[in-house]
Amino acid sequence: MTFERDLYDEAYYRELHPHHWFKNPERKYAERDRDVLRVVAPGPDDVVVELGSARGDVSFLLAAHAREVIGVDAAPEALTMAERERVRRGVSNVRWVEADVADLSPLADASADAVAAIDLVEHVDDPTLAAMLRECRRVLKPGGRLGLYTPDRAHYVERMKAHDLVLKQFPQHIAVRRASAYRRFLAEAGFDVELDTWSVSPFPGVRWVERALAPLPLVGPTFRYRILLRARRAA
Repeated sequence: MTFERDLYDEAYYRELHPHHWFKNPERKYAERDRDVLRVVAPGPDDVVVELGSARGDVSFLLAAHAREVIGVDAAPEALTMAERERVRRGVSNVRWVEADVADLSPLADASADAVAAIDLVEHVDDPTLAAMLRECRRVLKPGGRLGLYTPDRAHYVERMKAHDLVLKQFPQHIAVRRASAYRRFLAEAGFDVELDTWSVSPFPGVRWVERALAPLPLVGPTFRYRILLRARRAA
């Protein structure tokens, strides 16, 4: 997939994840951070690669729990913003690499303990996802972890967006998938899934309904806001 420069310009990164009391409440980012740490499971001696690092928000979160974090993004504008923020924060164990997620050639074989793909895979088509997972397997050490966090196509909000029913999909979200699709991609790329779960919406009121319904058989997937997967590089 060719990187769509017009969809990922400086304005996109500057306005990414604006806070709003309902659409983007503080709880949304607190729970995302919780889920990121759960799927990536960074350790103090780990080298972690974050794919699609954008302004570096997730990379900085991971850096507090890992030895080194390498943020990878194809947009130089995003990396410039991320580096500016790194300097402002005084973080010394994060560095940036400009690369496409389907071609991680700047990174050596078996050089990472974990790879994080957070709010990323919904931005890439199937061939790019397959190539990305092959590259992840290459750069991970044997037994290394891959953490995925992404919208669930089965969720009622994503279904509404898919049909332009009241809500519209973000133009950058070109491939919102179901959890079963990611299980298949991971298996084909040589990964064993060890954590397969979900989180519910952070939105006021809605979260209580989803929390009650998401665990149920049959109807449950309709109320699962985000997919949480952790997979290990198979031997």
